[in-house]
Parts: sequence; structure tokens; C-alpha cells
Amino acid sequence: MDRSSPQHGLTELCVDGTPVVEIIEAEPGEEVRGYLRADGTAATVIFQEGTDSAELTKSYRDLLQALASDLADDGTAHQIKEVMLSAGQAHDEAVVVEHLVAVREAMSAEGLPQETTLGVLTSALHTQEAFAELAENVGPILLFLTTESFAEDSEGEAAQPEELAQVLSAARAAGHRTSFTYTVGADPLDEMRAWLLPLAEQTTVWPSLTILPAETPVDDSQHIAAPDERLDFFLEARSLLEQIFAPTELRPEPWRCYRGLWYREHAGEPLEGPYV
Repeated sequence: MDRSSPQHGLTELCVDGTPVVEIIEAEPGEEVRGYLRADGTAATVIFQEGTDSAELTKSYRDLLQALASDLADDGTAHQIKEVMLSAGQAHDEAVVVEHLVAVREAMSAEGLPQETTLGVLTSALHTQEAFAELAENVGPILLFLTTESFAEDSEGEAAQPEELAQVLSAARAAGHRTSFTYTVGADPLDEMRAWLLPLAEQTTVWPSLTILPAETPVDDSQHIAAPDERLDFFLEARSLLEQIFAPTELRPEPWRCYRGLWYREHAGEPLEGPYV
């Protein structure tokens, strides 16, 4: 384990001061190939960079088998309803399409029905041709567009919200569901509103609206709000976001977002689980 990690040297992990896990062994390395959320009904698989094309389906199938084995260990019946390919670091559109085809083949080989959602977290997909190819060879997908890592243009200018909205529109036209990621806290609220309004019009699944963390002085300097004003900022941001997405009638799924603004309640109404 990295010596700079907050967990380095600890013998147990605690929640609110109560020990919940004893650390027996910690090995160096950050590789995580996949994990489960939503009470075991949603699986995330990490983009298998560097894997030979001929081995892609097998690689993702092995990963799905390992996750299914984890589910079986708790003695409770689970059914995976969604598989999300996390490809935020991939930039080649054709390669992401190839991996999505392989994931769907792996899902079918593992007995997951065609109606099981296949999603992708990426900034690489953007053309009508790619979305049409996916519709034909994979079926409808759930696109989570990672706006923070969307490629700059040839002059180094960051993509504008209208461009990102066009990507979501192209995906919808091909029959796919659409959403996106956005980090709340880096921009003033008026800029956030201008950014998100065009995207909200093309969104069919509640987006991942993540609170900007403040784990180090460097991260803290990126916040638009001063530390003593931050709580008020996020409360105001939450209210504004509820207004922006009110016409869509979409509601948050708390388990999708690690640092979300909603957990048990949204716009004064309770949210149903799962929560993690």
C-alpha cells in the first residue's frame, strides 16, 4: 500500500468511530478490474486496455464470472440488471465500440438476457456512425458522457455544452439512452446552469452530478466557494439542479454517484433505494 495513503499503517477501518473491518494484509497496486453496486444488481467492468482483440470477450467473461462468484458468496439471490463499461481513459472511438461488442458477447455467454442494460462511461463516442454500429451490433446502450474529459478541439479549446448536447442527441436518435457526468463546485452557479441546460434537454437518465472533493490543499483551491461558504453553495446548487431537471421528470439513483448531492431525498420527496 502506498505510504501516502490514509490507510497506510492502519490495522482496521472504522465507520463513525466503530471498527467494521480488520486489515489483515494490504498489497501495493491500484488495479481494480470490476465491482458491484446497487445491492449486487449493477456491475461495473473496467476497460481492459492492452488486451488482444481476440481475447476481449474471454477477458470480460472471466470478469463477469468473478463478480458473479462474489455475489454467490453472501447466500442471497441476485440478478445483474446492468453492466457498465468504465472507459473514461479511452479516447479511440472504434476501440470503445469494439470493447462494447465484446462486453455484450460476454454478457450473452454468461446467460444475461438481451434486455440487461449495457452502459458505457466514456468521452470517446461522438459520431452518428458509431452509435448506428452499436445499435446494430450491440443493441441499445446507456451512454454516460464524461464531460470533464471530453476531447479539446484542434485549437485546444474545451468542448462547449452545445457540442456535448449534439453527441447526446445523436445517441438518442440511434435509440440509445443518454446521460453524463459533471463535477459540481468547480464553476459558479450561473455558469453551471448555462452548461447544463443544453445537456438536460438530451438526457434520458439522471446524470452523475458529483461534489468536487477537498482532500488536499490542491483540490481545495479548485473550489469556487470558500470553505466557510461551501455548504450554502452546495445547497443552492442542489436546488438549482432540481429546477433544471424538473421538466425531464428524472430522479436521482443514489447508488450511481459516490459523492452525490442527493441520497435519501430529492426535491422534498423520498428516494427509493438501493443507495450504494
